[in-house]
Amino acid sequence: MTKSLRALITFIVLCQVSMAVADDFDSPMIKEVLIIGSKASKLKLPGSGVQISKEELQQHAYSDLNQIVSSIPGVYVREEDGYGLRPNIGIRGATSDRSQKITLMEDGVLIAPAPYSAPAAYYITNASRISALEVLKGPAAIQYGPHTVGGAVNLVTRPVEMNSHAELDFATGTDLYLKLNASLGIMIGDAGVLIDALRYSSDGFKKIDGGGDSGFVRNDFNVKVRWEFDTSLPQVLTLKLGFADEDSDETYLGLTDLDFENTPERRYSASQLDRFQSEHRQFHLNHTVTLSSSAALNTKVYFNEFDRSWNKFDGFIDGPKPQDVLRAPNQYLSEYYVLTGALDSSVSENKDLSIDVTENDRAYSSQGIQFELLKSANWLGLDNQIKLGFRLHEDDVRRNHYRRSFLMSSGVLISDDIDRGLKTNNYARTEALALYISDQIIWSDWTLTLGLRHEDIDGSVDNYLSDVQNTNSQKVTTPGIGIHWQLSDSLGLLAGLHAGYSPAGPGSNGAEPEETVNLEYGLRYATDDISAEVIGFFSDYSNFLGRCRASDSDCEVGQEFNGGAVEIAGVEINSQIQIPLKESLNLTTQFNYTYTESAWQDEFFSSFSQWGLVRRGDQLPYIPEHVGRWQVGLESDRWSVNIALKYQHEMRETPGTGDLIPGEQTESLAVLDVSGTWFVSDKLNLKLMVRNLTNESAIVSHRPYAARPNLPRMVLGQLTYRLW
Repeated sequence: MTKSLRALITFIVLCQVSMAVADDFDSPMIKEVLIIGSKASKLKLPGSGVQISKEELQQHAYSDLNQIVSSIPGVYVREEDGYGLRPNIGIRGATSDRSQKITLMEDGVLIAPAPYSAPAAYYITNASRISALEVLKGPAAIQYGPHTVGGAVNLVTRPVEMNSHAELDFATGTDLYLKLNASLGIMIGDAGVLIDALRYSSDGFKKIDGGGDSGFVRNDFNVKVRWEFDTSLPQVLTLKLGFADEDSDETYLGLTDLDFENTPERRYSASQLDRFQSEHRQFHLNHTVTLSSSAALNTKVYFNEFDRSWNKFDGFIDGPKPQDVLRAPNQYLSEYYVLTGALDSSVSENKDLSIDVTENDRAYSSQGIQFELLKSANWLGLDNQIKLGFRLHEDDVRRNHYRRSFLMSSGVLISDDIDRGLKTNNYARTEALALYISDQIIWSDWTLTLGLRHEDIDGSVDNYLSDVQNTNSQKVTTPGIGIHWQLSDSLGLLAGLHAGYSPAGPGSNGAEPEETVNLEYGLRYATDDISAEVIGFFSDYSNFLGRCRASDSDCEVGQEFNGGAVEIAGVEINSQIQIPLKESLNLTTQFNYTYTESAWQDEFFSSFSQWGLVRRGDQLPYIPEHVGRWQVGLESDRWSVNIALKYQHEMRETPGTGDLIPGEQTESLAVLDVSGTWFVSDKLNLKLMVRNLTNESAIVSHRPYAARPNLPRMVLGQLTYRLW
């Protein structure tokens, strides 16, 4: 991959978060995985960032990333399958659809299958492998592109312990849920080896008409090796090799609202052949060398491959859209009854009721090298923490979607053996050069962060069906500035402004990249027992970008649409309190809340099925006005109990204002989770967990095809045993 440096690029993060720049040069372990650093370094962060520790993750032991990030203000999730197999995460109004508008990282490395060419996150690190999680929002995320309009998520996998150990984590529960996680640590001279194996599965909570599987199986095997070299310059090399696969009977097909009201866990017979299969392979090499007491260099080399096949219901061969049928089944009775298996397919009354089951076959790869130079200096009596970054990246996606047709016969799908040909056959590729420079200037109680980020992106798409190749180039330089004023030992003020960016896809058909101007401001309070943060944010989009997925109608997969000017504003509240009740008993409470409002600034008609007619002032789809979480915990030396109440307000699913339209909205949902742990000994812990204790049910989405449920009540038991 060749790139010419067309300019000397400099950047600085509005809400600078560095990997322990000046404070932790002697701690390569921190640099390996963390982008915020320690929680202490967050207190003077001139921007918003949240870090969830290993201890916090263990309180409820979620295997669903959606549930983990729900404890972070400014983050929205849209559930799809109930288990979080393919999370939809948005930050501060950036669309949550397949998490495609946020930067997803694993240990500081881009982890989406093809972050530039096809950013939809059909693969994500298994939540059970995470030992910490960091979220940077708005200007704080500017150095972690390419998608900086909302924020970045860094999933920190289990580090290598520099001692030998063996640990077993076993959980089982409702719907034959099973999780087995085994890890083994070995010391070999100056090297530590971590072998981590995970398998988890479930029969699924949905019931297919006429019988069939609706569950999943996931396997994950990783080896991480860490060497500490005995050289004049302290240095650490970490090698990570990983393999993961999935076999799940998941579908895009939902229910009519009436069927959902009667039986939310039902699945129609037309989805009986739906099956998602995937394999993920990764190679990550990380090297950190401490050059001096004030300088360090970190280098990462990475390679990821992801292959997936999703055989799934995609409508009728020659009939109405499935969305129309399920929105108004009384107008399409024949089609509706065929979907449910109550009526056999037939060609009559000029109707072809053959069912389209499309094999969505894709292969992704992502590879690159990145450097970060960290330097601490004192100029003119001011402390400067300088960070210079460089990344050379390449990714691609090969799409091969072919259609097959089936006839519904006595509730069973039978192939008609007709060759229907390909729906999509293309190859997209992107080469990208990213650079940034930041300078965090500290004077007395003031911290000023300045910076620039530059992206130079070349992409192409070869459409083998039309024999057309499209290419495009994108270049952007985005500045940022942030300031933090420490008013007292416990109280600080922060403010910042930065330009956000999300690139258009390779070979884009005239669609412009997504660009924003983001502002945030707030205060942060922290003592030994109390921490609280209130932050207001405002995002001014000059171009909101929409992207077609396989579930959208009347567009080609990957096609993009300009959405005009949009304004999004809100406020985030985040607090944690710890109250010692007596010597061995502590009460903790955590609360977060986000209020968000949005409005289109233009009036237009879009052929993008998710928008249609847009009027000035219309609110954006899938942005809840209110979302929050409150957790209370009691912990002693021998036991702990944690209760979490999560709430997400109803959301509109099409642009509009005023009252929400039935059938085009999600429902408000409050979920109560409870977990209790018994610390039997230093080696053995027993845990009982109940998800959705009150068994609340709500429509969490009408996309891809009609009403979809949240996870019903789930009871789990877990045993964690450390052998040595």
